[in-house]
Amino acid sequence: AVVLLSGSGSALLPLPALGLTLADKQAVTGALLRAGATIAEINTVRRHLSAIKGGRLARAVRPARLLTLAISDVPGDDPLAIASGPTVADPTTRAEARAVLARYGVEPPAAVRAHLA
Repeated sequence: AVVLLSGSGSALLPLPALGLTLADKQAVTGALLRAGATIAEINTVRRHLSAIKGGRLARAVRPARLLTLAISDVPGDDPLAIASGPTVADPTTRAEARAVLARYGVEPPAAVRAHLA
């Protein structure tokens, strides 16, 4: 399998995790943006609300081999940051995602709270 990633890939791959809706993800992302969260913090949360980001795309194509070609607009070219890393294992935890929400006083929808529990 070949995956081509580029800037804005995170916004173009919005597949919510099972039990979540796109509206749930939009509400959380919007609240974090308004609160002043960094893109790294937002992506930490976004990866945990996704069925595809944070390496989940790579897991979905197993056992096939995977080649990722990335056109980066991310300072430092961190593969986890490009399109929220759909082909890169996520080193963050759900606890870290919850901590980001708490740090900014974001009260997520009930489905998001349950998913991150």
